[in-house]
Amino acid sequence: MLNHVLIKASLVAALLLTAPAAGVARDLDKLRDAVKRGDVLPLSVLQEKLRARYPGDIIRVELDDDEDRFTYEFKVLQANGRLYEIEMDAKDGAILDVDDDDDD
Repeated sequence: MLNHVLIKASLVAALLLTAPAAGVARDLDKLRDAVKRGDVLPLSVLQEKLRARYPGDIIRVELDDDEDRFTYEFKVLQANGRLYEIEMDAKDGAILDVDDDDDD
């Protein structure tokens, strides 16, 4: 009886862990297709645009698919120690929002 409970618990845990991964895979496929169509700039191009305006080390990148629009959120650590969180439109590289995380 205990074995059946453990097996069921393991299956439920496996399903819960793989469901988000499947969603991420779909998002990445959607992003890849958008880049191929030219609807979204490649990440390397966006990083170059970002570094031109906010020099420093990009220490984190997050992809968001909000309202049928891809945006990237970059965390940039500058040489002077300031940390910026910058939201960028993946389609054209427009800066949508800049937060100075040191001002919290």
